[in-house]
Amino acid sequence: MNVAEQIAPTITEPLTWAEVCERYPDEWVCVVDIDSDHPHVFDFRTARVVGHSKTKREAFDQARPWWDHYKVIGRYFTGRLPVRPLLRPSIILDDETRDAIRYRR
Repeated sequence: MNVAEQIAPTITEPLTWAEVCERYPDEWVCVVDIDSDHPHVFDFRTARVVGHSKTKREAFDQARPWWDHYKVIGRYFTGRLPVRPLLRPSIILDDETRDAIRYRR
């Protein structure tokens, strides 16, 4: 096998989301050829995987050779994403700040 064959981009046959999750558990996947009823909704019938990895960057790099061939490349995680607490700003409201934002008639 020559070098070009070793680094040639790969693409899977059309897979359902359940098959993608089974084949690439807890990984980031880049998919193309998305067969969907609604173009702006995640739910799709089948798609073809062109990149997969534990990291977003590596999956995206694997999909890079397909940019010229497909107009849309989706990137999804097949596992459960950890829930992070929302960061909320804290405001110290002293007399000066209160007077600055107070509504006056």
